[in-house]
Formats: sequence, C-alpha cells, structure tokens
Amino acid sequence: MMRRLAYVAALVLTVLVAVAPNASAHATVVSTSPGDGQVVAAAPGTVSVRFDEAVQMQFGALRVFSPSGARVDEGSPTHPAGQSDTVEVALSSNLGRGTYTVAWHVISADSHPVSGAFTFSVGASSATSVSQDTLNAAGSRTVGVLYGIARGVAFGGFALVVGATGFLLCCWPAGAGSRRVQTMIGAGWAALVVATVAVLGLQGPYDGGFGLGRVFDTAVLRTTIGTRLGTALAVRLVLLGAVGTALATLLPKIEQASVRVRIAAAAVGAALAAGLAATWAAADHAGVGSQVALALPLDILHVTAMGIWLGGLVVVVTALLRPGGSGGPDVAVMAGAVRRFSAIALCCIGVLVATGTYQAWRQVGTLGALTGTVYGRLLLIKLLGVGLLIALGYLARVWIAHYLAGAARPDEVAIRQLRRSTGLEVVLAAGVLGITAMLVNAPPARTAFEAPVSTTVAFDTGGTNGKGSVQIFVSPAKAGTDLVHIEVVNPAGEPEVVPELTATMSLPARQLGPLPLGLSGGGTSHYYGNATIPLAGKWQLAVTVRTSDIDETTVTVPVTIR
Repeated sequence: MMRRLAYVAALVLTVLVAVAPNASAHATVVSTSPGDGQVVAAAPGTVSVRFDEAVQMQFGALRVFSPSGARVDEGSPTHPAGQSDTVEVALSSNLGRGTYTVAWHVISADSHPVSGAFTFSVGASSATSVSQDTLNAAGSRTVGVLYGIARGVAFGGFALVVGATGFLLCCWPAGAGSRRVQTMIGAGWAALVVATVAVLGLQGPYDGGFGLGRVFDTAVLRTTIGTRLGTALAVRLVLLGAVGTALATLLPKIEQASVRVRIAAAAVGAALAAGLAATWAAADHAGVGSQVALALPLDILHVTAMGIWLGGLVVVVTALLRPGGSGGPDVAVMAGAVRRFSAIALCCIGVLVATGTYQAWRQVGTLGALTGTVYGRLLLIKLLGVGLLIALGYLARVWIAHYLAGAARPDEVAIRQLRRSTGLEVVLAAGVLGITAMLVNAPPARTAFEAPVSTTVAFDTGGTNGKGSVQIFVSPAKAGTDLVHIEVVNPAGEPEVVPELTATMSLPARQLGPLPLGLSGGGTSHYYGNATIPLAGKWQLAVTVRTSDIDETTVTVPVTIR
C-alpha cells in the first residue's frame, strides 16, 4: 500500500510541476529614460529602467537595438550609484534618426527572472526590424520543469527530516530504533541535499535563459552564488551539514535519552529547522515587498509547521500504524503516540491557517486577483487541498476519541481504517507541496493582476435593424496572450446575431498593426479568441460589424495594455 501511495504522491508532484506556467513579471517597471514611446530631439548618452523594487544584474542585460536591428549599447549594464532599483547602459555616439528598441532582463528581488522591452525615437519614429524573438528570448522548458521539480523535492525532503525527527523526539522515542524510520529520515536528508544542489546548478540557466548545457558551467555557478537565492542555498547546504551531524549523533540515543535531554534536542532541532526554513523565506516572496519584518518570521513558522505536520503523518502511516505482529509497536504505545501527535498536528494546522491567511492577503490583495491570476488560482487549489487535509485530520481525531478515550480497543480493522485515512492525507499533502512549489515560482497576484478591460460601444450601420452595441471584454489586459470576447446586443440589450463581425488591434505610437484577431463564434452573438499582444501601450481595438450585405460600420475602442 505504501509503495502505491509513494508512486501516487510522486506522480501528483511531477504532473503539477510539469504543467506549471512559467513565472512572469515579479518586479515591475516604474519608469524608463527616455520614456516609453518618447520622441527626443537628440540622441541620449544612456538609457535606464527603474523598477518598483531592487533588482539584481547577475545574468541580467539591457540591450539597445537600432531601427535596422544592430546593437548600439556599449559596455555592461550597471546600477547608478545608490540605486539598486535602476539599471542603465551607455549608448554609442552619433545615433541616427529613427525608433530604437530597448530590451531588459533582470532578476527580481524574489529571485525570479523578469524581462520586457520598450521603444524611443530620435528625431522621428520609424519602422524597426527588431523581431519579437530577439526581444523575448525564452529559456529552456526542460530547465524550467527540472527546476520546479527540484524545488518541490526540497520541500518534501525538509518535511521528512523535520517532521520525522520531531515525531520521534515528542511522540515516539522507541521508534528511533526502527530501520524504516531511520531510512525515512536519511532519505529525506539526502533528498534535501540533492535537491538543493540541483536548484543551485539550475538557477543560473533558469535566470539567464540558458539550456541544460550550462548547468555545470563554473562561471555560471559562481555568478549564481552571488545572487540572493544562491547565497540562501549555500547557507542551506552548510546547515544541512550540521543537521546531518546532529542526526548521526542523536538518532541512536533518542530511545534511551531522558525527557530533559529530548527537550534540549528538540530545541536545537527547532532552531536548525527554522534556519532551514529561513533559506526559503529570505529568498522568495516573503523577503520582498511590504511588511518584510513581519512576513519573514511568519513564513518561517509556516514552512516549519508544514514540515512537522507532513513528516509526522508519513511516520504514522509508514511505521507507527503497523500490526504488532509485524514488528510494529503494540496498541498502548501506538495509542499514546497518536494522541500526542494529534495535539501537535492541531497546533500546526492553527499556525498554517493563521500564517497562510496573512501571506495570502499580502500576496493577493483583492478578490479579483484571486481568480484573475495564476497565483490566485493556484492558491485556491492549495486552500482546497488544505481544507480536505483538515477534514481528514478531524476524522482521525474522531477515531482517537472513540478508541483511545473510551473503553473500545482498536483492532486490526480499525487500525487499517486509520492507516488508509492518514495515507490519503499524505497523498493530498504531497499535492499541496507541489502547489506550494508552483506558488513560490509564480508572480504574486498583487503585482500580476490587472483589471480586465470591459466596455460597451454603440454602433449604427445605417440600414434596417442596423443599430445595436458591442460589449467588449479583454483580459488580463497585459502584454502576452489575452482573451478577447465580443458580444453583439440589440437596442433592447438582447443578444443579436449579425452576418459578420471582425476585429483588429493597432498600436499607433509604434506604427504597429492593424493586427487581425482570429475570433470564433460566427453565426452567433458571441465572438471570442486568444490574441497575442506583443507590447504594452495604448492600443486601438477596431470592431467591424456587418448587419446586411451592404450595411457595415467600424467602431474603435481604446485598450490600455500593461
């Protein structure tokens, strides 16, 4: 049974990470110099981009292209003195007239790569031959998937080490002699070490958009260690050395140790666990943005409580709830351990709910962002998983109250029922861990969310039954892939079928377009499709409605894409 549970948990984690979307903008642009779309009389000596938070230049770039596509930047991009939220690069002298394209790629404060582009013109705007592929070169999908898997495995390894060791110290000291438990703790520690090394090796290619061939590049690795996340990973490896030494010394002595010694060991273990948890908190979302002084310790508590709960559950399922005749503990020992862990698990759930609620408010902000962003939707799925875990935990507490507080004695059938319930908790918890790894890699909803464009515009083709309105919806109104939905209604506000409706988008400031939109829904009142909008700016959505063979008109709607 446990082998099947392990396979299911591994499959859930792999699938969740494999289908995870690529992380997009975490740091966002506040201003550029020259301004986006600005026409300047004389060529500037430098260009710069200012963000809403400090950014790192390791694996970063600020490239400037002439109208013909040639590079015109000189030297390496730098931070102006005392301005870690700004990057700038010098330009060649004697730039000619025309439109220049600036592409930027930096590492945001929460350790994720962000990129984008803008244009400015010298003298007058012109056409440009710079391709979209040049501006938005995507990294290796394989690197992204492996990177996500490694981060998920690291969470799992942490939970096994912290939760299983804590379970032995606080609930079941005799279990320290179980080879199964020893193997579990050793495997968790090894998984965390291997996953940390893997993340350290993959971080550089992930940040720089390189392929797998650069994983073992020593120059890339040295640069990675200089980043915020690289430093945290190096600290984690040092702490794991201390944890490994402590485990090798402690495990053989737990069963015979006094209560005072076990309390002291638990205190030291808690400090090491908090230190490991801090290597996640300091390098990810909790370490940037508002209220960092409060967010960091709460995130450390959140990760540690997760590890104690999940690791303890694994011990319960794989080692504690085994028949005495098969080498497992007798019913009395089992009952005491389950009762103590139940109280600890309830405390962990309380910590997870409280700290998770705060972090959700901090990262999401609005109800619209909860459903309108990748981060928000992942959070909803995680909340569903946690709710199911709490429900299963409640059933386990009912079982405990029935068999351990009353006169009834749990037989093998009852123990098997608890084992199945707790095993399902482990599988669900593995799925929650996978979602957590994806949340760490996703842009916070508060910064990623943009309210969709929603407007209604009247039209009149001049013919019979030629009056009505088009209701236009564009979401998420950000550069990239957007959903465009157009509905035709008559003057009474009822859906109206028209012979034909087409739409295009143009960006006059860049002389881009009109770009035709491939809309489905011909023969109905609803037209919809996914539009690839390459650049931010003030676009014009032109909708042409034909109400008869000869009667048609075009209405234009401004759409601001951020």
